[in-house]
Formats: sequence, C-alpha cells, structure tokens
Amino acid sequence: MRLKTLGVVLITALALFTVFYWVTDTPRRTSGLEAEKADLIAYGKELFAKADAAHPANPGCAQCHGPEGKGGEVGDTGVKAPNLHSPSIATKLTANSHYVNLVIRFGGVVVSGNVKSPMPAWSAEVGGALNVQQIDALTALVESWAKEAAASAPAGTPPPNTAAAGDDVFHNLTTAPACASCHGQDLAGVEGTYPNLQKIGSAPVTKLPTPISGLAKLQADYKADPRKFLEQWIRDSGKNYNGGTATGMPAYGPDALSDAQLQAVITFLLTHK
Repeated sequence: MRLKTLGVVLITALALFTVFYWVTDTPRRTSGLEAEKADLIAYGKELFAKADAAHPANPGCAQCHGPEGKGGEVGDTGVKAPNLHSPSIATKLTANSHYVNLVIRFGGVVVSGNVKSPMPAWSAEVGGALNVQQIDALTALVESWAKEAAASAPAGTPPPNTAAAGDDVFHNLTTAPACASCHGQDLAGVEGTYPNLQKIGSAPVTKLPTPISGLAKLQADYKADPRKFLEQWIRDSGKNYNGGTATGMPAYGPDALSDAQLQAVITFLLTHK
C-alpha cells in the first residue's frame, strides 16, 4: 500500500513538473534569446569601434560610418558613408529580413549594384575578414539601431532639410529606386550609363548618356539657382532641357519622393563639390 501511494505521489509530481515546464518554456526561451541578442549587440559594438593596437581584428566600421554609426566621411574621398540609424533600413528589413546581413557579408554591391562600391564584402566566404559570429553581431547591432530609429520616427514623418537626412534618402529611399541604386553609394555612377554626381554641388552634370539639346539653358539655370534647377530636374527627369523628351533618369514625382525628401536630398547633393 505504501509503495502504491509513493508511486501515485511520484507520478503526480512528474505530471505537475511537466505542466510547469510547458507553461514556462516559452518565457524561458524568450528570455534566453533576448540575453543572447544583448550579448551579440554588445559584441557588435566592440567590432564596430575603430580598430586599434588593442583590437587589431576589429573591422573598424566607425572609421567610415562614424563612432555612433550616424554617417561619416570615407577617408579623404569626399564620399559620405550612410547613417545606420535609419528608419529606411527598418523598412527594407520588413521586405527582406536578411538585408543588413547580406550587405555586411557581400558589400555595398548588394544595395547599388556597383562592384566598385567603397563598402567592402566582409564575409570570410568571399575573401573578407569576418567570420559568421562576427557578422551576426554586427547585423544585430545595425538592426537594433534601425528599429530604434523607426520607432522614434514613425512612417510618414517628413525628414528635416539636412545633408544627413538627404544622405539617408539618397541611399535608402523605399518608395522608388533609391538614387544610390544607379549613381552608387559613392555617387560615382557607372561610366556611360549612370552619371557621376560627386561634384554636382559645384557644377551641373553635362556628361550624360542621353545628349541634351538645351545644354546652354541647363548650364545657365544651374548657375542662376542650383537648388531650383535640381528640383525641376529630379521631378521631370530633365525633359525641360531636352525638347520635352525625358532623359534616361526616371521622373520622381511626389508619390515617389515627397517635397521634404526632395529638399533633403538636394541639400545632400549640394554638399558634394
């Protein structure tokens, strides 16, 4: 009788433990994943920092993207690295959850199609310097920044008229092809196909794949008011200078590029001289 009672007690205890385990399994897993993600982000911050004697293996992303990842100069090239605290990146993650990981692994060519992009491929599988864990850590860091930016600037919030905001629009526009997808992350374009914009802040681009019939007017209008010139060119793809025929660049109407985005991207372009 005692053995039978003991057996019932043990079976009951086992059943209660099983129920308890099932009930607490999801919270326990969630807590474990959050802790793992926090560790990855912390490691990502370490890797992101500038490489130095104490940390020679760091890729030193901060050298281009700035110490806080908010953009910076790429060496002495005059090219600006994108701000990684961008709601647009969060939007791209919605469409492709691997977006940030792919850019880190294979470089800026993923964004622009330009094999000469200043953003290199970091994955060891294609000759880069980072292993899978390091790439996962940097991915977690950049994704956390993008999601925080999206949360603090809900969709539909117009960007300020600053070069930094225009940099984000140029590289990460999601309502139409981003400017960088043709003109490149470094604004260098592709010879014979997409114009180089690296000096557009001081002179209009006249070397175009589609010859412009009104070249003299184009140059005069730019000299008179570069901002107004760029507003019109971006909105109607330059057809005003080509007998009403659009050039190879698509027209970016208000549905593709809001007025606030247009002003910000022009401010960004005019800083390139």
